[in-house]
Formats: sequence, C-alpha cells, structure tokens
Amino acid sequence: MSQTSKLAGPVFIICILASVAGFAWFQFVYMPEVNKEIEIPEEFLNPAESTIIDIVLGSIDQDQVDNFVPNAISVTLGENNRVTWINIDEVIHTVTAEVGREFEKVAGNANYLDPEGGEFTFVFVEPGEYTYFCAPHPWMRGTVTVVEPAA
Repeated sequence: MSQTSKLAGPVFIICILASVAGFAWFQFVYMPEVNKEIEIPEEFLNPAESTIIDIVLGSIDQDQVDNFVPNAISVTLGENNRVTWINIDEVIHTVTAEVGREFEKVAGNANYLDPEGGEFTFVFVEPGEYTYFCAPHPWMRGTVTVVEPAA
C-alpha cells in the first residue's frame, strides 16, 4: 500500500471537520452579529417636532435659486428629526437619496410627490449628512445634517 492512500483518509476527515467548524462559526457566531437588530430610542422614533421642507412654485426652472426651501437643514435626534417634504409646485417632483444608509433604502428610488400638496416624510435615526435631489430635475438638491442631542 502506498503512502498516499494512508494519508487520504485522515486528510479527508480533517477537511470535513474544518468545514463543519467553519459552517458552525458562520451560522452561530458571524450571522447573529450581522443580523442583530439595532435598538433605536423611542424619542428618536417619535420626535416632539417635525421639520418641513417646501418644494416651491417654479422649481422646474433651472435658473430659480430656491427649490427646496430650506435646502440645507440641521436636525437633532429626538427633537425635530422627522422631516416632511411638501410639493407646492404645479409639477411632480421627487425626494431621491444620494447618500445615507437607511434614508437611501427608503428614498433611494424616487418618491414621487404629486403637485400641489404631495408629501414624503422620513424619520432620521442616525447622525450624519444626508443629501438628496429631485430625479427629474437634478439641479434641485438639498442636505439634511442630523446631529446627536446635547448631553
């Protein structure tokens, strides 16, 4: 009997055991950590105030300075981190996320706001800078800066 055939069995067993150990680590250590639900404080989910951003009349005009009013805001978690965009213009607009974790999941695909009163609301729960634009009118841009509450 050759030396190769004597080692094949133990090597095969070691490979099987290593595979099982790797699978067990992935299933019981790695995945629970990755899929762990983040706990968000209740006051972040239900802030005392809302912040309103208007999409003003005539925003379709590229030369108009004001489109999203205000176009740069700062909100504080637990105070005014619920932001509502209201379309007061006569054409459809969107609030489309450019960058920003959860905001991108919800507003990543254009949220069409009907003319003369359509609304889109989002509650920011993580600090950071979130930029957005109107998909059919990309010159319309805005920023929401979310900050932690003062200690």
